[in-house]
Amino acid sequence: MRSVFKDYSPARVRRGFLWAHRWLGLVCGIVVVLMGLTGSFNVFYREIDAALNPALFIPADAEQSINLTEVVRIAAAADPAPIFAIVAPDKVWPVWVVMHTHEGPKDSFKNLWTTMIDPSNGKVLGQRDYTNAPAFMIYRLHYTLLLYEWGGKQLVGVVGFVLLGLALSGLYSWWPKQGRFWRSVSIRRGVSPLRFFVDLHNTAGFWALIVLLAISITGIGIVFPGMVRPVVGLLSKATPDPSPRIETPPPKGTPQLPPDEIMRIAQATKPTLSITVLNPPTETSNAWRVRFRPDDADPALRSRGAIWLDPWSGAVVQDRTSETMSAGDRYMTEQLWIHNGSTLALFGRLLVLTAGFAPLALFISGGIMWFKKRSTKSRPTKVLRAGSSTT
Repeated sequence: MRSVFKDYSPARVRRGFLWAHRWLGLVCGIVVVLMGLTGSFNVFYREIDAALNPALFIPADAEQSINLTEVVRIAAAADPAPIFAIVAPDKVWPVWVVMHTHEGPKDSFKNLWTTMIDPSNGKVLGQRDYTNAPAFMIYRLHYTLLLYEWGGKQLVGVVGFVLLGLALSGLYSWWPKQGRFWRSVSIRRGVSPLRFFVDLHNTAGFWALIVLLAISITGIGIVFPGMVRPVVGLLSKATPDPSPRIETPPPKGTPQLPPDEIMRIAQATKPTLSITVLNPPTETSNAWRVRFRPDDADPALRSRGAIWLDPWSGAVVQDRTSETMSAGDRYMTEQLWIHNGSTLALFGRLLVLTAGFAPLALFISGGIMWFKKRSTKSRPTKVLRAGSSTT
């Protein structure tokens, strides 16, 4: 019986976790590093996009003079393709951004084109292939590894599991002895190169741990909501995202409400919230979806709930905003904003930005540690015994 327990001694289990941590890092490290760096970029990708393309995002005047109906008319005249989403002006993109869906290869990432419209005078500031714009390409790289057609999104979800495994196995392997905590999470001076990289690895891993755990868990939930929702449901009711339809629409030819009236009704329904994105009716959901966020929220927090409106009457078909959702549904809605840090405003975004560089530091320091240890083990040694001589 004693030998059985000996096989599972703490030291043996610790070595097992260390082995798993090392080989997960070496085999999957490059992809995890790529996810970290692109994730850091995505924290501020709209700000970077606006800085790289100022002509598309600088209105002639701060005053908004055109309504949503005019925006839709101008956008349709510039690009007759179906409108997928209308992004309302905000601090980062102070113009109307209308997204059109163009025909593309089957089962490929949406072929999105955007029309930027000056809210002060209705002038079209520019149009572009948004799907292949540099800033959004990096976003797609993070979200699908540019392998959307070959299960890239699911592969990124698997990388989330890898990051979670690396974080937990690293924590278990690192756990210091009593009284050595601060020594284990600081970089000392005057030590050997190997010791320096060990300190760097331990310190970077520890201080980024909580953020990396949050990023990995929410990343898994974003890619695999059907897997995470039942787990969340153990604590609070969590329901799938809706796509409501008007099952008995009025007779064909009945005029729909103009878009600016839909926007007016939506704002009157939720007067304390700001409208961020509007999605016109589609074949899947023949209702308007209007997304909101709190007035004081970070601009990176694109939505904290939505309502669906009947396009003919303006009646609320479904309300899925914070005050109507369960805690579980609120968490499922909030995952993306925890993932990019905007739940905690600028502070949270800076945390995620910094944590995105941690996998790079960990991969380099871990690789050097592994290489140096292998070099030391493979180096021939001479053993001198008492009474022996060398010639």
